[in-house]
Amino acid sequence: GETPAYHYGTHYSSAMIVASYLVRMEPFTQIFLRLQGGHFDLADRMFHSVREAWYSASKHNMADVKELIPEFFYLPEFLLNSNNFDLGCKQNGTKLGDVILPPWAKGDPREFIRVHREALECDYVSSHLHEWIDLVFGYKQQGPAAVEAVNVFHHLFYEGQVDIYNINDPLKETATIGFINNFGQIPKQLFKKPHPPKRVRSRLNGDLTSMSMPLGTACDKIFFHHLDNLRPSLAPVKELKEPVGQIVCTDKGILAVEQNKVLIPPAFNKTFAWGYADLSCRLGTYESDKA
Repeated sequence: GETPAYHYGTHYSSAMIVASYLVRMEPFTQIFLRLQGGHFDLADRMFHSVREAWYSASKHNMADVKELIPEFFYLPEFLLNSNNFDLGCKQNGTKLGDVILPPWAKGDPREFIRVHREALECDYVSSHLHEWIDLVFGYKQQGPAAVEAVNVFHHLFYEGQVDIYNINDPLKETATIGFINNFGQIPKQLFKKPHPPKRVRSRLNGDLTSMSMPLGTACDKIFFHHLDNLRPSLAPVKELKEPVGQIVCTDKGILAVEQNKVLIPPAFNKTFAWGYADLSCRLGTYESDKA
């Protein structure tokens, strides 16, 4: 009929998805209850176990396309039922309380968040991040590339697919607005061609390279992940007359300038300064400090 073909009739991000993950924390508990008509959902459908949520999205339920929310990487409190809400019992008799964590979290929400964030920031994720960008913001979001990538959602999820103001039937208009409000909208398409892989310092030679190397390839240890590799310098990096305003680490070494002054990329051999008594701003060279 009027509905074009699609793979998924539910969206990967919506108010209900966010509220269902955060249901144990206020004010999201009240938001969830409002969306649910004043009561909690059936216990078997509530977010209760990381393992079950993973299996649902990856294997058992093809309609489950939920994305993880940022709180999974920084907020352990949302995994605890600290307010002792009565979330009900599942059909097998399990009473819902704190979220059940994977064994490697050792029952500690903070450990779960720490390891989960470490995984998010690892080289493997970095090397595949552009593929996710292609699906959500890029060229695989719409059109033939989206069909090829099995990434087509219900047409009402896409921006500009329906003109609400030209729907003459009030019931249809209300239903369409409700559908978009409840299920969410796909973000604006930002890229029309494949997004390049993330560029990081190669661990082999210190050069900037794209992360397309296979797992297990030797790479240099980025210093902020391996502080034990840092060694104090024998001579001062730079003598400054005022407090430090900016520090930049480049291939040539560490550069530093005073407050009210910044280094200009990409060469970082010039500075931009302000805050003088005559209200001027000045360009200068880094080495000589000459304006």
